[in-house]
Amino acid sequence: MKVFMSHSGIDKPFVERLAGDLRTRESIDAWLDKWEILPGDRIATKLEEALSSASIFLLILSPESVNSKWVSYEKDVWLTQLIEEEMRAKQESRTPNRRLIPVLYKDCEKPAFIKPLLYVSINDHNYENGFQQLVRGIRGESGKPPLGGKTNAEVIYSSPQQQSSLSVVPKKLAFNLLKILLLPQFLEVVFLYDMESSYLPTNVSQIEKISVLINYALQKEGNSLSDLLKTIYEVAPHLKR
Repeated sequence: MKVFMSHSGIDKPFVERLAGDLRTRESIDAWLDKWEILPGDRIATKLEEALSSASIFLLILSPESVNSKWVSYEKDVWLTQLIEEEMRAKQESRTPNRRLIPVLYKDCEKPAFIKPLLYVSINDHNYENGFQQLVRGIRGESGKPPLGGKTNAEVIYSSPQQQSSLSVVPKKLAFNLLKILLLPQFLEVVFLYDMESSYLPTNVSQIEKISVLINYALQKEGNSLSDLLKTIYEVAPHLKR
């Protein structure tokens, strides 16, 4: 999953921190012009290539960005591509795989076209909470607690070595393990877990399929995440360490 970060150059320090955290902490491929556009490159061409390959458009909102010509250009290119994707998705009877997520960094007058959208507020005062909310939004996770009164701090499955360690978040553990699997291994997990393949969306990244599988597990009765983790370890026993 590639994330394009549209922003004003004045907000670069914040955006660079955010992009770096998405990449290093969450393995989300955040695209930042500072890292990708080299001397001699055609700026508009590089931007259009990045926008074309991105599935998420993060619009970093601030008084400077809403008045930026480059941000306006990126937004126009993205919306054009989004309309084309929505038309293709309708013809193919599937859900569009491109989304725009507004990120409010500094208070400003929000552009009319994003006012219907729920935005994420991230600044220096609420960075961690905002960051986690953004990550859930990128991955399409609601953050809704599972049924049955279980807490996310419970250890639902572990090897003997893991049992002596601190509690882990089962949902996060399952997500990280599934990311490591090759596609055939992932499909084997889906099969052994008795999840009908029709539940998995087509033409989306494996990360998005992982989110669907985990949300499916959360909705099942019983200790469903534990069963999912056991299935993962059955398919890939080398991950039990």
